[in-house]
Amino acid sequence: MRVQMDAVRRSYHVRRRPETGSRLARLVRRERSEVEALRGIDLRIEAGESVGYIGLNGAGKSTTMKLISGILTPTAGRVTVDGRDPHRERRRLSAELGYLAAQRASLWWDLPVKDSYELIRRVYGIEPALFRRRSEELVGRLDIGKHLNTPVRELSLGNRTRAELVGTLLHAPKLLLLDEPTIGLDIFAREAICGLLKDIRETDGPTIMMASHDLRDVEAVCDRIVMIDAGRLVHDGKISELRGLGGGTRRLVIHHAEGHTPPSAPGLVPIGAAARTVTTFEYAQGNLPPEVLSALFSDPLVDDVQLEAPGLEQIIKSLYRKAD
Repeated sequence: MRVQMDAVRRSYHVRRRPETGSRLARLVRRERSEVEALRGIDLRIEAGESVGYIGLNGAGKSTTMKLISGILTPTAGRVTVDGRDPHRERRRLSAELGYLAAQRASLWWDLPVKDSYELIRRVYGIEPALFRRRSEELVGRLDIGKHLNTPVRELSLGNRTRAELVGTLLHAPKLLLLDEPTIGLDIFAREAICGLLKDIRETDGPTIMMASHDLRDVEAVCDRIVMIDAGRLVHDGKISELRGLGGGTRRLVIHHAEGHTPPSAPGLVPIGAAARTVTTFEYAQGNLPPEVLSALFSDPLVDDVQLEAPGLEQIIKSLYRKAD
């Protein structure tokens, strides 16, 4: 499914206590103000793409997904999914949409998990044999079979998230919106969810939009990253291209014995706090004198030498600083 946003703005009206005036006035009165969550977003997501949507808290990620799903309408601009208005045709779109939000329950709180799945089957009109085959596969992949008879409210956060994801995927959606699907989960739950999403990408080919603060999950599932800051897009490109934004900057990390004298050469810039047994330098790619490495490799006080390209998180932090 193709997603398109053209010059989309979304504002909220909020009521806050006044910061000035008498104590009684501040207690009773409320001042109304407008908050812009999105400020002219232009975005294209082609059918079958898998996009990581990243940004700080309050950047506008959840608002974007609610607009695409039809829960919200834009204050200005236009949102379409396969050429259709998602709000006006929300009922039709829901048959092809899967929406999982970490803070939004989609399963029935007091029902056992398996009963919620049966309700989902009836809502979407899934043929019983297909439902049985698909549910068994998803439940097995996410290892929640032993929790099928447990009411949703009694599940731990990790098990509830896995159960919610199964419910989201049961009708094989063509458009999958994932809003922080791994937040607060342990490494095993995260790996299970990301592994399943990768396999679904290859077999079913849905369009995926995944918002996450964990860049490891984004890298595991997505090929493209869209970065939003304060309601504006600040980067849109392939993950491989994003890594290239690190430019020619590299790091030289030296692990050495105490009292070792660090090397000195033009272009080597010490970074970070001084440590007794680790020294880190930054240098421009191709500008590390070979004699420095030769000296380090032959130095008995040096235990290890590492040459590092900038990590994804480091690059994204630099993009945020440029956006500010």
